Amino acid sequence: MKKPLTALAIALCLSVTAILSAQKAKKPLPKPKEKPPVAEKITENVYRIGGAVVDLEAKTVTCQGAINMDRGAIEYLAVSPGGKTHESLLTIKVRPLHLQVALILLGLEPKNVLKEQGERKKPEGSPVEIRIRWQDKQGDPQEFPAEDLIATQPKGEPMAHHPWVFTGSRILKEGFEADIAKSLVAIWHDPAAILDNPLEEGADNIYIVNAPRTPKRGTHIELILKAK
Repeated sequence: MKKPLTALAIALCLSVTAILSAQKAKKPLPKPKEKPPVAEKITENVYRIGGAVVDLEAKTVTCQGAINMDRGAIEYLAVSPGGKTHESLLTIKVRPLHLQVALILLGLEPKNVLKEQGERKKPEGSPVEIRIRWQDKQGDPQEFPAEDLIATQPKGEPMAHHPWVFTGSRILKEGFEADIAKSLVAIWHDPAAILDNPLEEGADNIYIVNAPRTPKRGTHIELILKAK
């Protein structure tokens, strides 16, 4: 039987997750509009928070999703359903708030210094390795760094391997911004997203799908985030 996670003070994490990193204004914080999500214990070190599976020993968060684009210009590595799917490589079945909490449970610290999309300031936060796993037509497992599925214009060169950063999304008057925008992992800088691309090119809108490496649209994938 699955048990609620209590030792890690889930309620505290969920109520102040993005607030601690993004809400430093002197205005009073809004009251929570809903109860914190329940963390279910799967094994001794594995918990599920909505669509995010947290492995405390492996230091990973795994989410299910699909290839959303197999060619064309992209601004996001991943969004939730209902997000900017016209410019995202992946769609991931997870509520953004749940993903942010899952990353905090790994001991990662968000630090959102961005104020607008495409800003030239370098995003900051704990480093995170991102990998994508799927099965090919023969049923054989394939797993690659997320950067291998992304290329830069105009030459189509693959994105350099690098850790992404856990910026954390912002708390707005309207609510948790990533929940509103459905933005998970930005390639072109975006303060609404939960993770961002720290490379210098992240301030330039030059990214496309690396079509020769990327499986067909609709292919089921797992998004694996690992604390560095």
